Amino acid sequence: MTRKPQQRSIATRARVLAAARDLSQKHGLDLVTAEAVAQEAGVAKGTVFSHFGDMDGLLSYVLLDRLNALRASTATEGPQAEQMSDPVGLLLQRMMSLIAVITDSPAILRLFLDNIGVTKPNCAAEFVETLDALDAELEEFLTFWQQEPGLKPELRKDRSPKEMVDGLIAFMIHGAILIKSHQLTDKSDLEHRLRRHVEAFLLRQ
Repeated sequence: MTRKPQQRSIATRARVLAAARDLSQKHGLDLVTAEAVAQEAGVAKGTVFSHFGDMDGLLSYVLLDRLNALRASTATEGPQAEQMSDPVGLLLQRMMSLIAVITDSPAILRLFLDNIGVTKPNCAAEFVETLDALDAELEEFLTFWQQEPGLKPELRKDRSPKEMVDGLIAFMIHGAILIKSHQLTDKSDLEHRLRRHVEAFLLRQ
């Protein structure tokens, strides 16, 4: 029995996306071309564009995969007091992990900014869902830190965790731009700078 056209289309789209993923892992996202993806997937070049519009559309899904992998790696049953001996350090790990994803290449950072609506007027729905989930996990972390007695250093209580998440997002995007514009060349320098920002912004004075 032959598959229905819709099923064949879904399977072809998945094959094209898998080819783009594999090539980006082997060669880096900046070197992935429509010709290479088509050859890897065993389809015509026009098929790549018919499913994703253009290469930005296709590579945006590769970026989304990486963001979802980051989401899976940070997902827990919720913060635990015994794991919070260094809440600032844990927070910096989360921030640097996202920065590592979106600074993997100039194309990745550009696509990230496009898809969150910074450089283009609309946010892609899939990105909104994933980034909302990452923001919610960060907000949960800050809420626990703010409310758990005895955790040191103390988190400020004159701002809501949601407000604080907004500030942390700004720090991360600014940090990513500093790295990709070569204003900072060492990510350890960026982490040190972020620590100072986080401590000044979040900690109870």
